[in-house]
Amino acid sequence: MKRIKQITVWLGIILALAFITLGFILYPLLRGATGYSAKMLCSGIFVEGMSQEQVEQMELTAFPFNKVENKVNTKMGTVKSTLFGLVSQTAVYQHQIGATLYPDGFKEIEGRIPAAGVDNDTIAWPMGNRMSDTIPAGVDIKSLNQFIDQQFTETSKAVVVVKDGQLIAEKYAKNLHANSPLLGWSMTKTITAALTGIMVKEGKIDIDQPALLEEWEQDERKKITLHNLLQMSSGLQWNEDYSKTSLSDVSEMLYVKSDMFDYAIANSTVANPDSLWLYSSGTTNIISGLLRQKFDDYQSYYQFPKKALFNKIGMQHSYIETDAKGTFVGSSYGYCSARDWARFGLLYLNNGNWLGEQILPEWWVKYSTTPATSSNGKYGAQLWLNASKINIPDLPSDVYFFNGYRGQRVTIFPSKNMVIVNLNSAPDGVDFNSYLKELISFVN
Repeated sequence: MKRIKQITVWLGIILALAFITLGFILYPLLRGATGYSAKMLCSGIFVEGMSQEQVEQMELTAFPFNKVENKVNTKMGTVKSTLFGLVSQTAVYQHQIGATLYPDGFKEIEGRIPAAGVDNDTIAWPMGNRMSDTIPAGVDIKSLNQFIDQQFTETSKAVVVVKDGQLIAEKYAKNLHANSPLLGWSMTKTITAALTGIMVKEGKIDIDQPALLEEWEQDERKKITLHNLLQMSSGLQWNEDYSKTSLSDVSEMLYVKSDMFDYAIANSTVANPDSLWLYSSGTTNIISGLLRQKFDDYQSYYQFPKKALFNKIGMQHSYIETDAKGTFVGSSYGYCSARDWARFGLLYLNNGNWLGEQILPEWWVKYSTTPATSSNGKYGAQLWLNASKINIPDLPSDVYFFNGYRGQRVTIFPSKNMVIVNLNSAPDGVDFNSYLKELISFVN
């Protein structure tokens, strides 16, 4: 009898330890799942203008997101997501600011005041939304529109085609329109790079300066330059896996941490700068935090994208959301209308010049489209290249693109003077090689 009691006690201890261990493993995963659900729903409903059902069908059908209970408060602009009644997270929407996930509880961010925009509906494209009714020579517009209609699926949000500076075709999903700000995911990285370029042009930052942070001065990280960060060649450790069954660095940063910059800069090095190319959203959020440090006050930092870039090129339905500490999530949370994404593509196509005003340094686009040393020709400065034809082998080698992980892409064709915007939410991505090859066949 005594032995049975001892065995029972030990079994209880083992089970308790097992549950505690399982809790340590599962708790971060549950936090990540609820954080993702709350953030995607809050932005999808209140920023993009989709219904809760649309967002859930596009973003939350896979396990464990399909087990999350989501409560949307349209009056308060909040989404609370709970999993198994154990873990919950809340995202809060504010007008012209977007949705913010607060992993450690809501705390107002002082100085996060949107800059004023301008009404561009009566201004001619590309600065405004008044369109020409002519079509450039050599465009089979009927076949082009038929192709876009045929390829538009339940995961498609928007398509915009610009040829010779003129918007010639566009299409939108249900509940979306030309002014709907739409998530670009990692296309936001190129916006962050452009903002960096503007600060370089203004003499406020030097991309070749090492010793970027006080926290890095006592180890190998002191060698890292902004140039290394821009090219994803810093040598910092990072895991960009978007697995739904494990919490990687990128998922923990985006859906569990309040201060993404602080989380990203804590990583140690695994290689010398410029010796290893490693794609990292953490790297871009380090850049975003470094830019913030160059401003004397928070409000100037927060209004900088609008004043220095968006207002300059007519992007009146665009903004970047912040983390809970007020730093732009420069890696992932850029929301721009499809037309605004096209405008941003045109800025790069025109070498950083907008209707005669040089927004970016004259050398910035060439620098941005120069392959990073260890990238095998596929990556430049926060944008993707087709120099090696690895990504889109049937398209010209001068093509480059801004890329999001669920089928968001702005593709720039310098030799064809074209910009094509595709905004999707496709879990398995999109075969852009076949899609774009056929699309451009209608434009001679």
